[in-house]
Amino acid sequence: MLDNFGRKVNYVRISVTDRCDLRCKYCMPESNPYFYDKKEILSTKKLEKISNALVKLGIKKIRITGGEPLVRKDIIDYMSFLSKKLKQNKIDELLLTTNGTQLAKYASTLSHLGVKRINVSLDSLISEKFKFITNGGKLDQILEGIFLAREKNISIKINTVLLNKFNDDEIIPIMEWCAKNKFKLSFIEVMPIGEVSSSRSLQYLSVKTAKEIISKKFELVDSSLKSSGPSSYFFCKKLNSYVGFISPISDHFCLTCNRIRITSNGIIYPCLGDNNSVNLNPILETNKEYKLLEVLKNVIFNKPEKHNFNIDEKSYIKKRFMNTTGG
Repeated sequence: MLDNFGRKVNYVRISVTDRCDLRCKYCMPESNPYFYDKKEILSTKKLEKISNALVKLGIKKIRITGGEPLVRKDIIDYMSFLSKKLKQNKIDELLLTTNGTQLAKYASTLSHLGVKRINVSLDSLISEKFKFITNGGKLDQILEGIFLAREKNISIKINTVLLNKFNDDEIIPIMEWCAKNKFKLSFIEVMPIGEVSSSRSLQYLSVKTAKEIISKKFELVDSSLKSSGPSSYFFCKKLNSYVGFISPISDHFCLTCNRIRITSNGIIYPCLGDNNSVNLNPILETNKEYKLLEVLKNVIFNKPEKHNFNIDEKSYIKKRFMNTTGG
């Protein structure tokens, strides 16, 4: 389906929970008072209704996010439903974004369900630093899951948030590690979503700066590689690998955005960086699919032209964190 700017919207990111077993310092407060009440979380039945309607409107790629999606107790029930859509060729891809803590447990099941690609959030390869940025995470646990998923023929992409004076010294090592292990990689600028104790402007490290750091050791050349997401890819001949950059602050990619997002409590956001949204729950309660289709059509068609992030200003998105919107 096309929006009012002529963009083809065929990709949805569905958050199945706002809970997470890590507390990354740039993502949400260590003590988060804004978790949804458990009764607000969409049931599997409601998730299935929304998914059915979106598929009818031309959504071809579904990415499951959170929070940490794999901590949801009935996550496999919902993903099994989506797996059937995949096998029926009603969708092209079933994808997952995860912090990796539960991958060792679920890698085999995910592979069986037809998940071919996953994104893993990983901001440091140094155990002490990883523990610090995640407020207690265990790097060895994450790496075990990543390599088990690879053994199950799941393609891995590492997402690393660029953080000034935290992991700027790891940009090269992370590139080399990903190249060695045949993992794709994207570096992402931190986004001002939700108020946290740390200053966003102090955390911010631009894609431009990251490229300058890389250029001191490796040459990057433009690449025609594309994915369903917003990464702009470059090829590193010396490492024989691709590296992507996602720059929502310094060079936004809104012109080609093909995505909508649905939160775990049933709110649809046509743009991550815009507060305009629609609560789908009243429509879901009617059990009338034509009404749901009408609302979804309207939301998609009226997708905003662009977001208005400014890293030097206070966020206009204060009580909505990435764990609630979906990563």
